[in-house]
Amino acid sequence: MGSGANHRHKPSLAVIGTGIAGLSAAYLLKDDYQVTVFESQARAGMGAHRVDYTSHGITRRIDIPLRIFCRGYYENLFALYKHIGVEIVTSDHSGIFSDETGRVILHYGNARWGGARLSYLKGHSWLSRAAWTIALQSRQFFARARRDIGRTDLADLSFGDYLQQSGAGHDFVETVLLPMMSVTCTCDYQAVRDYPAEIMLEYLTCGIHELGVMSAAKGVDDIVPRMLVDVKLRTNSPIAMIEPAGQQLRVVTKAGADQCFDQVVVAAQAQQAASMIFGFDERRALLNRIPFERSSMSVHTDQEILPAPVKRLSPVSYHVPRGSSRAEVSVDLTKAIARLSGQQTVFQTWNPMRRIAPNRELARVDFTRPTVTRDSREAVRALRANQNQPGNRLWLCGSYMAEKIPLLEAAVDSSVAVAEHLGAAIPWKASAPAAA
Repeated sequence: MGSGANHRHKPSLAVIGTGIAGLSAAYLLKDDYQVTVFESQARAGMGAHRVDYTSHGITRRIDIPLRIFCRGYYENLFALYKHIGVEIVTSDHSGIFSDETGRVILHYGNARWGGARLSYLKGHSWLSRAAWTIALQSRQFFARARRDIGRTDLADLSFGDYLQQSGAGHDFVETVLLPMMSVTCTCDYQAVRDYPAEIMLEYLTCGIHELGVMSAAKGVDDIVPRMLVDVKLRTNSPIAMIEPAGQQLRVVTKAGADQCFDQVVVAAQAQQAASMIFGFDERRALLNRIPFERSSMSVHTDQEILPAPVKRLSPVSYHVPRGSSRAEVSVDLTKAIARLSGQQTVFQTWNPMRRIAPNRELARVDFTRPTVTRDSREAVRALRANQNQPGNRLWLCGSYMAEKIPLLEAAVDSSVAVAEHLGAAIPWKASAPAAA
């Protein structure tokens, strides 16, 4: 950290958690506050789950889960990465969809045409009536979604309501749309249907299908150190309690250490934040209205779960059994991630349904992610109104706190909002910050 008189007179601020929300909050506030970052794990949380993969004498680190984004939806994330110097590369996430028997229903690839990305049918899908039906229904759905995005009544509809009212094609919805959005939102199909329609349509019409997806060229290891600059990092420090202490807030770790701060930013998931804060009963009740779902992710080299020889497949394989509440989605990382392209095939599978050979599995991680309903959206609006009152010292920050799908962009959006309320200048914004 810096030193000198200016540093000694900065107010103190704690950031709880080092996901992208906590990291970006710490980075944006470090010039105006003495920032101490608390992380429960042994290393910064955005990179807490990862595995080293070695083949052909080369070792590469694999982030769990894989973090991808697109230019049309992730404005603040792109601006942050550009500002701190993160290299960004394109990533191919074209896909193949198969049923419970392994039969391929749809297989498509991506190609670049000028500045746009075009999708095309691959392999036997060219000769499949079902594949052409899904492709036609897809075009019809996105054409209508782009027209409907401005509808004023979307706020009163769930995404399931919208799908029913819009007459979206059944084959496209059940085979492609729900599986794709369930892995994007890391939840089951019903949770996708429960999302507010306008939030889901904002994502689906942002241009991801034309612009494609991207990732950080060097992964999380290149991102975290760039944001933990001029702050004090305390790892292995899970938080037991945050409570008022006069004109400050006391942060108590589970090891019994305590310290008082002028401001505290809780950048943890909603259920974790609710368990930490005491003396804030209204906020705890609102946080408990934020739903979340549990997921599992496996990194492995087992090719037996794929529907066809690996070399002919698009990078993303969707296993879509009839009657299931989720898909099983496997990404061939050696095709999707450029830095892994020279190694033997390795996969990341979300929601594994079928047995992965134990001697082929490198890691398995269980995690939770928030989802959005119309009720939780109202709870989040009340949380923002509550913490924006004059004299507030406790700030909630995370992907659940923005009017978006709880992805990387929503997390950065929430940290930008907190930083602006605390008087920090946002480097990539031309306008002046709001008064604290």
